[in-house]
Amino acid sequence: MKQQGLTLKQIAEQLDMPIGKVQYAWRKWRAQHGEATTAAATPKRKTEGKKSMKPKTKATPATSVKQVASTLQPDASNQSPLLDHAPDGFWKLPDRYDADMMHAVVQSPNAVYVFWEVSDDVKETLAMQFMRPWEDLPKAFRILDVTLLDYTSGHANRSYSFELPEMTNSWFVRPLDPNTTYVFEFGIRTMEGEFLPIVASMPLDTPRAEPAGVGRFAEPVRRWQYGEVESPELLDTLPKYAAYRFVR
Repeated sequence: MKQQGLTLKQIAEQLDMPIGKVQYAWRKWRAQHGEATTAAATPKRKTEGKKSMKPKTKATPATSVKQVASTLQPDASNQSPLLDHAPDGFWKLPDRYDADMMHAVVQSPNAVYVFWEVSDDVKETLAMQFMRPWEDLPKAFRILDVTLLDYTSGHANRSYSFELPEMTNSWFVRPLDPNTTYVFEFGIRTMEGEFLPIVASMPLDTPRAEPAGVGRFAEPVRRWQYGEVESPELLDTLPKYAAYRFVR
């Protein structure tokens, strides 16, 4: 009956049997003759002048650590020489970036963490300039208090420096004053004992250690608000540093 083109429903009606029993008998017959129970034959359509379109297979997700790691591996030709390939296909941060930089991070009102790096080009230039290997040049660290001052103008309220051990690229700077603006510099000592800065951080404000008072702009703003001065005053022009520390 199936070869005659009858459906399972028509066969069940002619045999006066439940359709579920007919479906069971049909699946059992197909299994005995080696046919897949879920396969469906679809006729192929031929088109002239057009290429047949093949269905795209969906990518199955990786089921193991090795498969996940393999998907994270980039093309070796585009791999940066600064990055080392770690086990299981993951990347490690490079030990250095061969760049001239310094960054400072506040830890507390009295402590700051500073880290820096000097490029190979600068090291070679200084070694040629002073005719000494970079490792033999004395390293130093300088702290500048530039509260309410412009660091680029070369002025500082106070500064002090100290020697650093060789191969040092970070330092916890403490104790510092709270509510103060600092700039940190890394450099070398010349043969004359002068400090030669190589890299410097951006100006950094340490937090207050006590609740805020009147604020550093309160008095100048009050004088301008009540017409005591024609224009707002610049705090850099105040005569004594000790005086405006209390209103900062």
